[in-house]
Amino acid sequence: MAVVLGILALLVWLAGVNQPLFITLHHALAVVPGVVWRLLSMAGEWMLVIGVLLLLAARQPAVLPRMLVLGSAGVLASIALKAGFDVLRPPLVLPAGTVNLLDVLPGNRSFPSGHAVAVAALAGVLMPRRSLAAQLGLVLLAVLVCLSRLAIGVHWPLDVLAGAACGFVLAHLAGRVRKSSWPAALLLQAVKALALVLLAVTVWKLGQGRPNEAYVLYNLITLALCAVVLRGKMPTV
Repeated sequence: MAVVLGILALLVWLAGVNQPLFITLHHALAVVPGVVWRLLSMAGEWMLVIGVLLLLAARQPAVLPRMLVLGSAGVLASIALKAGFDVLRPPLVLPAGTVNLLDVLPGNRSFPSGHAVAVAALAGVLMPRRSLAAQLGLVLLAVLVCLSRLAIGVHWPLDVLAGAACGFVLAHLAGRVRKSSWPAALLLQAVKALALVLLAVTVWKLGQGRPNEAYVLYNLITLALCAVVLRGKMPTV
């Protein structure tokens, strides 16, 4: 999957069609209401994705090192690459009126899409040992989140292609991390401690403002995930 996405990104870059392709897709996707794209985009929010990773670790504590590597590497890669490439977002480059911005314009740079990295990393870690239908569903989710970033008007096609490729690579690498041999009860306590930190940060984020319905909803879902992790029972094996 990462190879295919990387090839597509290379072709878009070599053909020099990043901007015209964005304009075409951005306006074509406008047939779907903005609220739908904002809600789909939630699946690429790192807070929510980290909540899911902690839930996976709570159910199987031995995989905690993998979840830690995936979450931390994904966030750090997104931050470092954005700073390194310093690509401006579409509304800051294209003529006024070209982009119909459907959400708050992020203050950081554009390449790669952090949402694409996050949803691809999540899809990649969930895909092994799943049925073909489940795998296709996860790929579809990643595609829709990537399209949502174009529809909302905050990312270029290259951003989402490269971001998704990065996420799948990170998921593959994280899957090679050995499971922990520490006692399951001790690992679960570590998971719960991390869930408490995530809960506190999420509550703080909710107190900062409510730019739209998706912002509130994904934070509430993150809180629910934290609550499930914190109420979980000690593993018996």
